[in-house]
Amino acid sequence: MDITTPKKIKLLRVITQAEVVPWHLKNFIDRSENDYELFVAGSNVSKFEDDYPYITFINIQIIRKTSIFYDSIALLNLIVLCIKIRPKIIHSIMPKSGLLSSLAGLFTFVPIRIHTFTGQVWSTKKGISKFFYKFIDKLIFAINTVCLTDSASQSDFLAKHGFLVKGKPIEYLGKGSLSGVNLDKFDIKIVAKRDILRKQLGIETNDFVFVFLARKSIVKGVIELIESFAKIAHLPNVKLLFIGPDESEGQLHYLLTKYADISDKIINLDIVKEHHKYLAISDVLCLPSSSEGFGSIVIEAAALGVPSIGFDIVGLSDSIVQNCTGVLVPFKDINQFSAAMIDLYQDTEKLEKLKFNARERVIKYFSADAVYYFHHQFYKSLYKS
Repeated sequence: MDITTPKKIKLLRVITQAEVVPWHLKNFIDRSENDYELFVAGSNVSKFEDDYPYITFINIQIIRKTSIFYDSIALLNLIVLCIKIRPKIIHSIMPKSGLLSSLAGLFTFVPIRIHTFTGQVWSTKKGISKFFYKFIDKLIFAINTVCLTDSASQSDFLAKHGFLVKGKPIEYLGKGSLSGVNLDKFDIKIVAKRDILRKQLGIETNDFVFVFLARKSIVKGVIELIESFAKIAHLPNVKLLFIGPDESEGQLHYLLTKYADISDKIINLDIVKEHHKYLAISDVLCLPSSSEGFGSIVIEAAALGVPSIGFDIVGLSDSIVQNCTGVLVPFKDINQFSAAMIDLYQDTEKLEKLKFNARERVIKYFSADAVYYFHHQFYKSLYKS
């Protein structure tokens, strides 16, 4: 009897920036070796090639801001890449990579073209800017073979704006999320060792730590975060662990100067390695974002028993269950956000309830193995059809 090894599916993932690899692709990559011949294209992604020798990383500069010159070069490079490797599936996340990869896939006859919507830039914009970015998403939606979102609320929001598939909202997999949580890495046992890292950062055992872990940008809510924290910084033993690259275009410097009197309460760090350890030493995650996909950081924190406070927006309303795994407050309401921070600081019983519920929900719905399974089955269904 002739037994042959099933042929691996040739898959090209296109992203905008290298940081997306550890943020959103790592869990898929870790599980993909036996199922896919995987290529990852994007800006500076080759920095990860030593970590994943079974993956082919291709550096293609894709910048976030609109640039006819650089975008044209990136599109040409993607077209050449598709001709060279002939993927069966091309799958993108983030708007710019979504547009360029869908065009490249269309021009080179890639049979399956997928884009996952993870948040709409245009949702908070007005006038010509809103029209332009919404048009880009419409174009991505039209060109791809199939689209996904990373959450139920994302699908519902897009449906209200005309993004419908045979009269129904865009599909999402499982309960949402791009890659789930690796429960071996985000192991609740590391919380027992948190005093060691706390000591390295000058955080006392009895300090109550709010953590922000994202790009320090206007969209991610750095203004609302600092303003909210300033309202509660008078509380004893309260700290803000403030982690991420500064993309605020000067706004953050202004805010930190304005509130220089509470600088001793803010631990300001850039990109960190092993960010799960920083979540493990924290008590509450703060994410006052104005535009968000599912909120991967929310479920990563939840896996370590860290509940979240966020604005009640598309995406976060899926990753945070109100008063069960965290707290959602009205959009841009700094007073309500700071009030929620005080509430969890003071109400130990409520905090412990949220911690327990947050972790239990991740175990039930968002393990990396489960989310990989959903993606793998989805790819196979398209590949066979």
